[in-house]
Amino acid sequence: MEKGCFKSKIWISVLALLVAMPIFVVALSWLFPEHELWTHFSQNLLPGLISSTVILLIGVGIGVTLLGTILAYLVVMVEFPGRKWLEWALFLPFAIPAYVLAFVYLGVFDYSGYAQVWMREVLGLPGFDIRAGSWAIILTFVLVFYPYVYMMTRASFKRQKINMIEAGKLLGASPLKVFFKISLPLARPAAAAGLLVTLMETLADFGVVSLFNYDTFTTAIYSAWGDFRSIEVAAQLASLLVLVAFFLIYFEKKARGQAKYYSADVSNKKPYHATGIVGWLISLFVFGVFMLSFAMPMLQLVIWGWESAGEEWSAKYFDLIASTSILTVSAALITVAIATVLALPGRCKQGSIWLKGVIRMATLGYALPGSVMAVGLLYGINQISVINIYFGGESINHIIFGSISLLLFAYVSRFMAIAYSSIDASAQQIKPVFTQSARLLGATRLRLIWQVYLPMMTPGILAGGLLVAVDVMKELPATYLLRPFGWDTLAIQVYELSAEGLFERAAVPALIMVLFGAILMSVFQYLDKKSSKTS
Repeated sequence: MEKGCFKSKIWISVLALLVAMPIFVVALSWLFPEHELWTHFSQNLLPGLISSTVILLIGVGIGVTLLGTILAYLVVMVEFPGRKWLEWALFLPFAIPAYVLAFVYLGVFDYSGYAQVWMREVLGLPGFDIRAGSWAIILTFVLVFYPYVYMMTRASFKRQKINMIEAGKLLGASPLKVFFKISLPLARPAAAAGLLVTLMETLADFGVVSLFNYDTFTTAIYSAWGDFRSIEVAAQLASLLVLVAFFLIYFEKKARGQAKYYSADVSNKKPYHATGIVGWLISLFVFGVFMLSFAMPMLQLVIWGWESAGEEWSAKYFDLIASTSILTVSAALITVAIATVLALPGRCKQGSIWLKGVIRMATLGYALPGSVMAVGLLYGINQISVINIYFGGESINHIIFGSISLLLFAYVSRFMAIAYSSIDASAQQIKPVFTQSARLLGATRLRLIWQVYLPMMTPGILAGGLLVAVDVMKELPATYLLRPFGWDTLAIQVYELSAEGLFERAAVPALIMVLFGAILMSVFQYLDKKSSKTS
């Protein structure tokens, strides 16, 4: 057993460290400091960057946690008018890239946008600057990122035993007390996983903060690289983001402590039925979130797209769709497969500080902006070539640079946290008694994985695969820098058009991306329902 555990630890460690390679490359940037430039950044920019980033993280964290958890609880535990279609519709905002939602809201609610013009001319209200302060950017992030928490907590609420809630009701507990004392504690690991992914997504965002002229670490990273041509300072700033991500993960684990929450039942029975005015108020609230986060932006994109479709649409879009589909499916499958291996329960992982450390290291790449992840990979491959040439070999740059394999490597390293958080949340709910019973019956490790672990981890695997697929579809900087020649994607088309201020034409590829994301979520919904019926 010890020999088998040793081999298992070696393979898991190698796999995790390989995924984390760009992070180590970024960390090595501190060996080549640029003192003058770094002094300028640390003295003049760093204090403001820290405060603005902290405000953004706190605002987005509170917003997505409250909104995502409340929405998930309502659609799972409460029967109200329109619940069935709204439960699925609340997934749809995840298909809209954050930078697309940002330019739509700016186009509508900026001072010259028709919403403010109507407010001033018809209602006589004073105008406002949507870019002033942090409220608008926080609201944008909350509307586009709440599906992370919603998706994971919904899966957790659906697997809670209904008899515990019924027992609370019989004891006279109010719906709020049942929520805070029973349902919420059981769903906390899933909510924390969604929150963690959201905060790392917020840390790494560049498109939204740049459109709102809001300074964060990410904008400073782009400034160090684009304006000052210093990849070292950019990587050093990125390493601070990795450090923040590490503390976020550590804090979440510390807050959870040794608590584990298990569940097995999947029930479609609703313990609460909201009728009359209460039911319609709940329906109005849920529908309002859907309108703000998806329906209204989609309507604006459709209007812009309809006006410019004749000018923008051409046969090249078939190639863009094919390239996007191949990259999305391939990256999602590889990432989920590796994340499943890392998240599988096992006695060899219990108490192993080393394994826990390297696995956590492999999930920190989500805090790196895509551009820095790309440069880290390019820099790392180039250093390997230098070492290989030194020992009499040949450069491997021409083989790897501009290849699909390097781009997929960047996706896997960048989005491992998404897949792992979702799959690990499902793995944490597997009762130890299942493993013990299987081993007493003589089940081998492979049979235990195939017949016990994987079926019970299916909801997390499906959710993780969906999250990775949609994020890969929306990823811009890494794709732009590492894609093979001629491999343009829909995200790149949106970027190139919007960078030129052609928002109406950019609506065409943006609409295709939203449709593509909606198809992915439809597949997820079908598989999720099928999994629930067979559980």
